[in-house]
Amino acid sequence: MEIVAHRGDSQNAPENTVAAFELAWKSGSDACELDLYLTADENIVAIHDANTRRTTGVAKEVKESTLSELQTLDAGGWKDPKFLGERIPTLAEALATMPHGRKRFFLEIKDTPRIVPYLAQELEVWKPRAAQLCIIAFDRAVARNAKAAMPWLPVYRLATELNRERIRSAKEDWLDGLDLSQTWPLKPATVKEVHDAGLRLYVWTVNKPEDVRRFAGLWVDGITTDDPVMARRALADLA
Repeated sequence: MEIVAHRGDSQNAPENTVAAFELAWKSGSDACELDLYLTADENIVAIHDANTRRTTGVAKEVKESTLSELQTLDAGGWKDPKFLGERIPTLAEALATMPHGRKRFFLEIKDTPRIVPYLAQELEVWKPRAAQLCIIAFDRAVARNAKAAMPWLPVYRLATELNRERIRSAKEDWLDGLDLSQTWPLKPATVKEVHDAGLRLYVWTVNKPEDVRRFAGLWVDGITTDDPVMARRALADLA
């Protein structure tokens, strides 16, 4: 079962920063998840919220701000003084942390479909390392457009509930899997139904050891967690 570090190792470092991604790789995470928005000057940055207030203390709308304006803000000090000076990274800066090999990034598109052409252009150089990337999105149009623009990348649709219509629409849109909230009462038969449809199944955000072990027992393909170290230890207990 793949362990995906939610916004990097966000338990121990400021979310969606280079520090969080690097710490996740060091802690043995199989993958990192990050969130993407497009700036006013058409750069792609890693940030969860459309506004910078929560993680920088300064309120700026990402889509109305330039990259240079956003990178003047401190995105680390709120977590711990030792992270003072961490910046909102570009997608390129985030991807640069990823080791070669079997590690990968889950790229969550938070923006509207407008970002897809820019993302496709930026990721073109990553085709030789396509196995190390995938895209996730809640919005159906975003997921569908991303798959059409980048058929060489896996695309998973995020969801808070799972039913046959959700499975059907994922297949209809040529997606590769679903990424489900851990609050949904997932059953073995449902996991089998997803897999039998040729789709992968991931679960977010799993932060308790007993839940890590439960989802491993359900044979989901991976979990997203704020604490990848905890998740790794929980899986080791099953060995």
